[in-house]
Amino acid sequence: MLIEFTVENFRSFKERQTFSLLSSKDKNLLEENSFKVNKYNLLKTAMIYGANASGKSTLFMALSSFLQFSVLSGPKSQKGDPIGITPFMLDINKQKQPSFFEIIFMLENKDSTFTRYRYGIKLDQKHVLEEYLFAVNKVKEVNLFDRIEQNITPNKNYFPESDTFSTKIVRDNASYLSVCAQNNGEITGKIINYFQRIVVTSGIDTPPFITMERINRGEDLNRITRFLQFADIQVQGLKKQRIPVNFDMPDPDFAEFLKKKFPDAQGDQILYAHNLYDGETKKDLWYFSEDAESLGTRKLFNYAGIILPILDNGGILFIDEFDSSLHPLIVENIIKLFNNPVFNKHNAQLVMSCQSVTLMTNKMFRRDQIWLCEKNKYGASEIYSLMDFDEPVRKDATFNKSYLAGKYGAIPNIDIIRIQMEK
Repeated sequence: MLIEFTVENFRSFKERQTFSLLSSKDKNLLEENSFKVNKYNLLKTAMIYGANASGKSTLFMALSSFLQFSVLSGPKSQKGDPIGITPFMLDINKQKQPSFFEIIFMLENKDSTFTRYRYGIKLDQKHVLEEYLFAVNKVKEVNLFDRIEQNITPNKNYFPESDTFSTKIVRDNASYLSVCAQNNGEITGKIINYFQRIVVTSGIDTPPFITMERINRGEDLNRITRFLQFADIQVQGLKKQRIPVNFDMPDPDFAEFLKKKFPDAQGDQILYAHNLYDGETKKDLWYFSEDAESLGTRKLFNYAGIILPILDNGGILFIDEFDSSLHPLIVENIIKLFNNPVFNKHNAQLVMSCQSVTLMTNKMFRRDQIWLCEKNKYGASEIYSLMDFDEPVRKDATFNKSYLAGKYGAIPNIDIIRIQMEK
């Protein structure tokens, strides 16, 4: 379970910013939207609002970049490869300074207890400058390892997996975490596996192959149909069929080469069943290819391969532009799946950026579930929740009306746009 994620000096984030899924202790808020692990009360869902270009997508990009480096830099990169992290470029003092990331999370142990971990890393374009891992089993936080550039200091008492290899094999452009896991480290292996199960995607370009892969592994097509029908889409069933691969592409010569090379190549296609009528009498089912379906139906099909396994097994799902091509009521009902303990038995967490302000209500969200992102006058992004205001937002406040009125910030400055257009 995710507790917090912190980023500093990455793209539009200049100063240190922390996104948290810790819930407040206010018992007047919606209890079903939170759950407890050890002494921590955590949120099941959170929504991030903000104007275009405010930095919402950058927060998702920061998490994705951090996870990819932490997991893959050991086994996948080579000596001398650039790290590929972009600092805040609108301040000359920040351009050559390192970026910083930290994540705090809970992992379940074999005996069903939970351990809290805190992992952080500071790096520039070429080197890891700092890296650390802490753990809390009961009360005290214990340092498992510390790294200052290439000086790595493992805690032999609490981190025995460090004895299995020499720290000299850790490259200056690789995370020590990934190298330990690559050498069969028990603790780091669990952490890497957890990082790999954090899904970060975009509602604009969610890939369909994820759902297809799940279907090929045995996912029940009827279950995906029910997921579509949950959104009041009139699809009566799904059917998979094999069709010849279409090699049409911008390079006609290469397309012709592929057709000749693989004349019998086939791929999978999903057909969508709709009721066929004779007047008002239902006669049969009629199947359409995905090209004939709405963008919203195809989007939900793509989401099914991500949302269903996370609800089944637990995990964390970050979706940028979650409401792209979806009606607000459909978005609302998907969020309710995660907030409902009947459907979300393993306390999966869902974090979304969204523009549908109709969802920003006290009947749907707690104040600590609504986050806002905006840029200051220096072009730097800042994130904050409704709980951060000096004057507390009333629990019965109409969040969306207050937001659109500019009370919470993080909205476009329409007056400036109007003035510029008049010029």
